[in-house]
Amino acid sequence: MKKMVSLTVLFLFGFILVSLPVYVESAVYKPNCDTNKTTVCTIELWLAHKHKKNNREIRKFLKSKQLKVLRHTIQYWKPKGGHPPTNIAIGSMVSAKDARLMIEIALKYNDKIDGLILRPLNPPNYVAIATSAWDEQSEILISLEDLEKLRDPKLNTQQFQALYAELTNEVENSKKRDPFY
Repeated sequence: MKKMVSLTVLFLFGFILVSLPVYVESAVYKPNCDTNKTTVCTIELWLAHKHKKNNREIRKFLKSKQLKVLRHTIQYWKPKGGHPPTNIAIGSMVSAKDARLMIEIALKYNDKIDGLILRPLNPPNYVAIATSAWDEQSEILISLEDLEKLRDPKLNTQQFQALYAELTNEVENSKKRDPFY
């Protein structure tokens, strides 16, 4: 019995020691890319099957913008899968310049944007175009006028992010929801 208690205490002590550095490190967010080049560390695109023939061109374009392109960065819907969602998720630390580029990419390859995904659900330096990873409550519908406001080149990063938060009602709902990251 003493041996079992000792082992349990030892296990718990070891677990705490192993977990402590992870907890301390995660308290301060550090981007996993060089944000001097781009503030988008991860981008994911789900595009209509008709764009699959342009795969090489799209990848080359993304790389030219210093965006990391992995095997699953771009995914295509099945030929008869319909149209991908027409939304975009833009992380809270993506610059206004980079965010406008992502909006342009979404408009070019996904036809339109009529929904914004809540920022607290995604990492700060993340963008997803046409994501179906979240439920309906995670997406806020926007008008063409609201989209044009986000595309305004006069907006700096702070103004862009404040507008995004306003359009997704994050300011009002921030006390009701815990951020994912």
